[in-house]
Order: sequence, then C-alpha cells, then structure tokens
Amino acid sequence: MKSLLIIVFVSVSSASFSQQLHMNTNYIFNEMLVNPGATGSKKDYIPLHLNFRKQWTNFPGSPTTQSLSCHSEVDRNFGFGGTIFNDFSGPSRRTGINANGAYIMKLDGNNKEKFIGFGLGVTLAQHSIDINKLNTYLPDDPAVIRGYNNVVVPDANVGVYFKWKKNAYVGLSGYNLVESDRDLYDFENPLYNPLARTYYLLAGYDILTEGKMVYKTSTLVRAIETGTVQFDVTAIGVWNNTAWLGFSYRNLDAISALVGVQLGQFKLGYSYDYTLSDIGRYSSGSHEVFLELQMYNMPGKGRKNWFKRSLRYAPKI
Repeated sequence: MKSLLIIVFVSVSSASFSQQLHMNTNYIFNEMLVNPGATGSKKDYIPLHLNFRKQWTNFPGSPTTQSLSCHSEVDRNFGFGGTIFNDFSGPSRRTGINANGAYIMKLDGNNKEKFIGFGLGVTLAQHSIDINKLNTYLPDDPAVIRGYNNVVVPDANVGVYFKWKKNAYVGLSGYNLVESDRDLYDFENPLYNPLARTYYLLAGYDILTEGKMVYKTSTLVRAIETGTVQFDVTAIGVWNNTAWLGFSYRNLDAISALVGVQLGQFKLGYSYDYTLSDIGRYSSGSHEVFLELQMYNMPGKGRKNWFKRSLRYAPKI
C-alpha cells in the first residue's frame, strides 16, 4: 500500500511541476516559449536560445528543466521554429520536442513594425520513470520494478501574438489542448493522468527614453482548467542596449532578480527566485540561466529566403 502511495505522489507531482506549472522567469526574452504565435517574430535576427532552470535548490527531487529553442521567419508571411526540452522532477522525466508554425499577417506592408502572428504547435513528449530513484517499503516491489510504462504523448498548442511597433505586444495562447491521458503504471486498474489545458496571457511594453536607458515591462498570466491562476509581473532597465537589471514578482510563489549582459552576438542572462511559499523553508530558492546566440540578417536590403540568410551579427536586447 505504501508503494502505491509513493507512485501516486510521483504521478501527481510530475503532472503539476513538469506539465502544468512549469516556470520560466526569463520569458520576457523568449516569447515563443509561451506563445506559438510569436514564432518568427524577431525582425533583426534568428535567436538560438539555451535555457537551464533549477527550481527549489537543495530540495530533494526538485524540478530541473533544460531547453534549446530556435525560430525564424522563413518566408515573407510564415515563421517556423521549435524547442527541444528535458524536464525532470524526482524519478519522473519528460523529454520531447515542440514544433511551431505561424502565419505572420503584416499590418504595415512589407515592414514588420506591426503584425499579428497566428501560431500552431505540436508537441511529442516521452514520460518515463527512473525506478532506481524510487524508495519502496518492500525491497524489489514488483509493482514498481515491472509496473511502469514509458509513454510518448502527443499534444497541440495554439496562440495569437500581436506586435505594435518596437515597444508593445500582447498574446493569448493555449497548451495541452488535446488533454491527452497518460498511464505511467501498468496496473489492473490503470491510473490515468490527463494533462489539463493551460492558457497564457502575455503582454509587454517598452518605455523608450531620450537617453541610453530603456525600461521593459511585461506580465504573464497563466490559468489551468483545474482552477489554478497565477501571474508574473516583470520590470527591467536596459542600459545602452548592453546590460540589464530588473525584478519580477510571481504571486503566491516568488520574487526574482534578473541580470544580464550583451556580448557581441551573445546574450547572457541569470535570474534568482526567492521562494515566498512554505516550500521556501526547505530550499534556497531557484536559479535560471540562459544563453542566446543572435544570428543576424541584414536590415534594409530586402527580405531573403531563410536558407540564403547572411550570417552577420548585431547585438539586440
């Protein structure tokens, strides 16, 4: 019975952390992670974005996420991109790929100052259990040793993303639309764990000044059909398009500090989350770091096909 309770706890934890409440403090630098409609939205460069997050440091089995994403406009009105991710919590692991396509409807001719992106994404994720990380009441419990499935789960995502000039954007997206069931355990009475639909509202505005400072503000609201609603509010100051410092607040969870620097074609950022919930008593916060390579396309020379792009670079925060 104790083994069964451990398995149920692992299943529920995996669904909550890896699937439905996955966090990203630096979402302000990579909108495609929360909205397929933002695929191909970067006008000046192609972002290759590597992200690592360790949540609730020092807490046993705490969630850890790694992702590699890239997206670009591949034609005048079409964007394509995707994300490879590895997300694990305790003995459970979720590894997969997400492919996004977006139709970019430009509202100002051939320029890309104002546009609406209509995005669609497909996700294939493998869910697995590492039995070597399970502690059971009975040694070599057959319900654990032989009673689990490694399952590949497909799902679909959709998003609309509106960009106004260089300093404002808003988007609405939905994830886990198929609500695929997954049964990680091969019992006579299977435990089905449906992936609840999750919705994101993303909005941001950049305050431009006459000097070298730019102030970026953004908010992200996430709502899960299980009844959970959470929001982030972020504000950072960027000096001379070279370095930034800012703060973020996530209700009922954490307050964060964000720092970063632009080094040529590379952008490096770090954030630390100070946990406000009760779990903060047992952990020393969360750490997140990202590295982005900005592959540049010559502006003002006319749009080239994606495979004929110039590989020149220019820094852009």
